[in-house]
Amino acid sequence: MKTYETKESVLEQSQILLHKSLRDIVPKAEIEKVESEVFGYKNRKKGFLGELVEWYAFGKKPDGLSQPDFGVAGVELKTTPLKGHSKNKYVSKERLVFSMINYDEIVHETWEKSSFLKKNKILLLMFYLWVQGKSILDYEFKFIHLLNLLEDISDEDALQIKKDWEFIVAKIKRGEAHLLSEGDTYYLGACTKAANSRVVRDQPMSRTPAKPRAFSLKQQYINYLVQTKLLGGKGNTESIFKKQKTIKTIEEVVKEKFTPYLGKTDKEILSSLNDNLKNNSKSYKRLIVNRILGVNSKNIEELEKANITLKVVTLEPSGNLQESISFPAFDYKDLVTQVWYDDEEETMSDFHLQLETKKFLFVVFQKQKGLEEIILRKVMFWNFPINDLAEAESVWRKTLDCVNEGRYEDLPKSSSSYVAHVRPHGRDSKDTTETPQNTQEVKRCFWLNAKYIQKAIESEKDQA
Repeated sequence: MKTYETKESVLEQSQILLHKSLRDIVPKAEIEKVESEVFGYKNRKKGFLGELVEWYAFGKKPDGLSQPDFGVAGVELKTTPLKGHSKNKYVSKERLVFSMINYDEIVHETWEKSSFLKKNKILLLMFYLWVQGKSILDYEFKFIHLLNLLEDISDEDALQIKKDWEFIVAKIKRGEAHLLSEGDTYYLGACTKAANSRVVRDQPMSRTPAKPRAFSLKQQYINYLVQTKLLGGKGNTESIFKKQKTIKTIEEVVKEKFTPYLGKTDKEILSSLNDNLKNNSKSYKRLIVNRILGVNSKNIEELEKANITLKVVTLEPSGNLQESISFPAFDYKDLVTQVWYDDEEETMSDFHLQLETKKFLFVVFQKQKGLEEIILRKVMFWNFPINDLAEAESVWRKTLDCVNEGRYEDLPKSSSSYVAHVRPHGRDSKDTTETPQNTQEVKRCFWLNAKYIQKAIESEKDQA
């Protein structure tokens, strides 16, 4: 078995797969055996492609150790899929998953000497083009990139990844491993990873068992790396880190920008900013938010990389919220093919994925009784609590039953669940899509209930 002394030698060897597939390098005498193994797994062994790459491209047998795959060179191998995209040519297909989180050991680690960093500091990223229905032997490797996780990204991103790791560890130390969610953090997440949904592990600081989880870089962050490191694009996003003198996290920068304006009216905010923006457009409040953040675009780099949706919400003078929060409209035919969580493939329904991974930035204004001016009350980051996931699942399952049976008038209403409901989400009543019954129905989506979001806002003590 060959030993690779340097990261450069690992990178050089990897080039034998660039613009090729595994079928191109597997010896003809062995291809039938490998095809049989692939068929046996039916593309359901997630790490099998990586194992084949290790052996046939590098002559190395997978060992499952906590050390980097190429220990002497200090390089960890990661194969990760791309999918074709009409606008950006290629985009990341999924998150990049690392090793399992050892709840018992990680509570004794520091970031600088963490097992995560020891194994994953230098990554050999081998990007292949995923195509529906293709064998893993025929995926073409489009890009190969050597990434130092601390040195080849911005100082701000490196700090955020460190803070994400520390947040996850702090939660485990509090005995809350069972409450971990990918939406807790920004770039580095703790994703579920188990043979099936019934598998749980002990955690050291609590008697409550927790789902097995692994560290992962979020799909949106991997896509950012694809667009900037591989495709050389700068994108149409703006950064909120402009003119920052010190390195800070996303949350710190947002808090710093909004704090001076909390409790002020829209007119006072604009006056402080020397801005003469008029209240004559539907996006007036969002434009105020952009002015505070110092950007002109709705596409904010840090929010996109972290899968954060910025929502401007307006409370009534009484403090009530009337606006529910919508998710993207679903395709009825696609919806009924999904599963809430697939144990073997480690995939989940779109709605589950959105709830598990998305973070919101709520900018909260409040109307004043008898006055036109509104007050900036609160700015807060929020993600869906893992404790409410079972209730969301029940709404999703009832939705599937109604769609499968053609009972669209019985889709879950806001009165039937404290968390979510389903209602139209199209331009108008003529904006329809096809159903499994081959009829046309108005486009709909899942919504988080207004009262549910109001309660989340009220329970948030911090201002940002």
